[in-house]
This record gives sequence, C-alpha cells and structure tokens, in this order.
Amino acid sequence: MKSSSLKIVCCLICKGPLSLQGPPDVDLICEGTLSCESCQRTFAIENSIGEFLRVEELVGFNKRYEKLNNIFSHVYTPATRLMFALCGGEENARRECLERLERRAGAKILEVGIGTGDNLPYLARCPDGGEVYGLDISRGMLRRCARNLRKWGLQAELFLGEAERLPFRDQTFDIVFHIGAINFFTDKKQAIQEMIRVARPGTKIIIADESERALRLLDKFLFQLWIGKREEVVPPIDLIPETTLETRLDTIWNGYGYCIEFRTPLR
Repeated sequence: MKSSSLKIVCCLICKGPLSLQGPPDVDLICEGTLSCESCQRTFAIENSIGEFLRVEELVGFNKRYEKLNNIFSHVYTPATRLMFALCGGEENARRECLERLERRAGAKILEVGIGTGDNLPYLARCPDGGEVYGLDISRGMLRRCARNLRKWGLQAELFLGEAERLPFRDQTFDIVFHIGAINFFTDKKQAIQEMIRVARPGTKIIIADESERALRLLDKFLFQLWIGKREEVVPPIDLIPETTLETRLDTIWNGYGYCIEFRTPLR
C-alpha cells in the first residue's frame, strides 16, 4: 500500500482516520499496522495489501463465497473467458461495461470486486490514466491480481474487504464500478449505499452481473453444485436510492447479463 493511501482509508467501525504504526517515510508500505485514532481498532498491511476483513466476522453469502473464491481464484480467468464466449467474446463483454464509465485525467478509480484484475488492461488503454484502487473479499483473488499487475506492468492499490463495508472515506473516488459478483453479496442494498458514499457528488456508478438466463445455463454445467442453492437473479435496480440521478437498467452480454448505471446526487 502506498503511503499516500493513508489519506483516503478509514476505520470500518467509526469511519475515523487511520495512522500507520511503523516507519512513515516510505512510499510503499509492505508490512505494518493501521490503527484507528478514535476506537483503537487495528488493521494489517501484508504484502502491500491493506486488510480490512476478519473472516470470523463474515455472515451470509459473504461467508460462503470468501472460501469458494479463494479456491476458484486458480481458474477464475479461464472460466470467465469461457463464459464471455457466449457474449460475443471477452473483449466485447468488458468494453460493453467499461465504456460506460466517465473517464477523465487524474481520476481516482475504484473497482469493487476486482478479482484477478482482468478489467485493468482495458482501463489502461484510456489515455487519460488515473489511479486505480481495487477491493475484493478473497485473498486468493488479490494475490493473483498482484501477480497479474507485475506481469502486465500496471499499478493498482489493492485492499481486502467487503463491498458492504468499504474502508474508504466519504466522497473519495471519481469513478466507481462493480462487475460480476453482486448477485451473491450478503447485503446488496448496503453495498450499493457504500459505493455511493465513497463516490464524489455527480459520479456515474456502473454495476453489472450475470442474468438469471446465464446462471440457469451455468447450473447445467454443475455451477449449482459449486455454489449450492441460490435465489433467482433479480437486477437490484429497486435498491438504488431515489435520490440518485439518471438511473437505468440495460440488458447486456447478448442477454446473459444486466447493467445498472446511475449518478450520485449533486449534494
């Protein structure tokens, strides 16, 4: 974690500022402890990843999928490429979502559920650049993401945590998006509210995931055996607060996905 990120992270409990216990004069913090000045809660930094997750505190779907995603991280990239083959190819599928983002020079970009980082090469093609921050619930996914970043020669700040409790201060990011996991979040409404909280006023937020049509197809290939019993997929557009602007729901990925976009209030 870069020392500059100390300006944007916050305590999960009280949203108070965090201070680093250790040498503060290094640009890259590989190991250390972050301490909340208000409630004294501490958070670790390991292998340059800020860890804002305690597995024993997970509940619901998050508790199940944290374990499954650590295992699934080994085959995540080829599995998603196979799925995107149904959607006209991975290139088209990712562009169909990422081209909706409003990119601008020097933007702070947050991907909630960054996984192995497969969206990052597409983001890097934009000449405007920007600082990328990624959060995921799975250590296994983040480790592979870190390896991919080194392989691709790209940079991103990585954080371990839940979408329902983002470890960032209010109104921090210029771009916020999530692709491919909200169907199985424990609390979709809270996750959406958190994305809104950390976005700057007027920010366009993108949320996309597989449709029920896609998961029914995957069920035939033992996907249901992997994840267990699931609820029918309903795009969570009804969970978007009425105070947001320009809310819309689109069918994407040749009918195998949906995309919700909206703009945070101009408060």
